Amino acid sequence: MPINPLETNDLDDVETALGYEFKDRSLLVIALTHQSYVNEHKDGLPLSNERLEFLGDSIVGMVVAEKIFNGAPELPEGDLTVRRSQVIRKETLAAAARSIGLGDWLVMGTGEATSGGNLRDSNLADTFEAVTGAVYIDGGFSRASLLVNKWLGDYVNDALRSETKKDPKSLLQEYLQSNGKEPPKYELLSQTGTPHDPVFKINVVIDNSAIG
Repeated sequence: MPINPLETNDLDDVETALGYEFKDRSLLVIALTHQSYVNEHKDGLPLSNERLEFLGDSIVGMVVAEKIFNGAPELPEGDLTVRRSQVIRKETLAAAARSIGLGDWLVMGTGEATSGGNLRDSNLADTFEAVTGAVYIDGGFSRASLLVNKWLGDYVNDALRSETKKDPKSLLQEYLQSNGKEPPKYELLSQTGTPHDPVFKINVVIDNSAIG
C-alpha cells in the first residue's frame, strides 16, 4: 500500500484491473486517497475519497436495488430490502474491492498503512464506493452501473437465490407483537471505534426492563 500519490504506471494497473479507462485521472487519484493521507499532508491540501464515497454509496445502492427488483418480481418490499442489504453491506463491498486489488493502491498515511489499513473491510468498502463515484462523474451512470454489476453481480445472484433471513431486531419485534407486547426500546450505552467503523453497545428494554 503506497504512502505517496500514485504514479502513472500504478494508474495504468488500476484501470486495467477495473476494466475502465478514465478521461480525468485526477478522479481516480482522489478515489484512492484515504483521509489519513490528507491529515498528514495538510500543506498540499489534497482531497480524500470521502466525498466520492458518499456519491458512490448511492450509486451502488441504486444499481443493486434495480437488479434485485428486476430479478425477483414476486418478492415483497421487505424481502427485497433484505437481499439488497446482503449485497451492499461492508463485508461484500470489501470482498469486491479485494477482487479488484484496490487495497494495493490505496494511498494512506504512514500510521494507517503500517497498521494494515489496506486490509480493513471498512477502508476497502469505502474505496469501492469512491471508485464507483469517480467512474460515475467521469463516464456517467451507465459506465458506473457496468462497474457495479461486473464486481457485485455474482453477489446479487447469490442473494436472489437465498432464503430471506430477517435480522435479529425484526425477529424480536415480531415475536413480541405476536405475544401482545409493545415493541422493544433500544438505549445507546456507549460508542467506540472510528467514525467510519463505529462499534455500538446497546441495551434492549422490554416492558421497562433491561434484558441485555
